[in-house]
Amino acid sequence: MVEDCAQCFGGIYKGRKAGTIGNVGCFSFCQSKHFTTGGEGGMVVTNDDDLAWECRSFRDHGYDVKERLNLLEMEGKLMYIHRRVGFNFRMTEMQSQIGLVELERFDNWNLKNRIRNGKMLVAALKNHPLVKYAPVDTPERQNSYWWAPFVLDTDKLTVSMDKFIKAVAAEGVPVYSVLWPEMYKEKVYVERKGFGTADYPFYDPKSRNIDYTKFNCKQAQWMTHRTISFFTHPVYTEEHMNAYIAAFKKVADVYMK
Repeated sequence: MVEDCAQCFGGIYKGRKAGTIGNVGCFSFCQSKHFTTGGEGGMVVTNDDDLAWECRSFRDHGYDVKERLNLLEMEGKLMYIHRRVGFNFRMTEMQSQIGLVELERFDNWNLKNRIRNGKMLVAALKNHPLVKYAPVDTPERQNSYWWAPFVLDTDKLTVSMDKFIKAVAAEGVPVYSVLWPEMYKEKVYVERKGFGTADYPFYDPKSRNIDYTKFNCKQAQWMTHRTISFFTHPVYTEEHMNAYIAAFKKVADVYMK
């Protein structure tokens, strides 16, 4: 099992850190995640030595990275050392150094502040009559608050969700709906734009009959049109969270039936 933990760094499920439950845990350090390694980057964790070497090879052009470590021996001969198809996902030393520093202060600063910020929002808004669902944060499922999305009961609004969100933002706080729309609406799927002249894999025998224009994921659509999201950045203070809470309540008082 491969865990996608790009937005759950520091989260805990049933006593186990996200990324340590499956065979491999994958993390993203691009500019929008819990922390960044100079704008781009990532990390893979595993306790399987064979899988670890496969991951190193995959990120490094498919090289047999064990042999490639012996650079002095390689200088004297031309070696065929590509063992698989791979990519250039290598990070620079500078990016890695930034990541190491961020890791050192993650638990005691980054995660600590995110949890404080997230819990403030949940405590203040979870019982608001307009809020239908708040972020989940329990002893069994501990939230690391990459962000804080709330699902609203739009039947109680006198305006559209879009207008409500814009009104909250007009109070001087950054809010938005969902991070991404339903994936099947992306042009890459609708227009079937793949790799090369064959547009792989969209015209592969296993997928050529899939028509993404006919997809209709009702639950995803339901969430998209009812969600308002707040940032929980570690540099945000309690003052920022109070501004969020005040803005939400003020606009809700105006536009709630």
